[in-house]
Amino acid sequence: MQIDVKLYGDLKKYAPGGQTNFVLTLNSGATLGDALKMASIPMDRCVSLINGRRATIEAPVKNGDILVLFPPISGG
Repeated sequence: MQIDVKLYGDLKKYAPGGQTNFVLTLNSGATLGDALKMASIPMDRCVSLINGRRATIEAPVKNGDILVLFPPISGG
């Protein structure tokens, strides 16, 4: 199955070939954690949205999903 991935902020350094929007091919039944591992993105370094909804590491991904990743926002 294939999902679309979009990277923002300093996560762009993990983009393959400098492409911040790319397609990731995963096995059926994969989770968000599997997608992050395949893209070599540290799980604790991003906020993840699947189809516009916040997702946990255990969330399943399906063919055609859109995964958006951005760094956590902090301030004070």
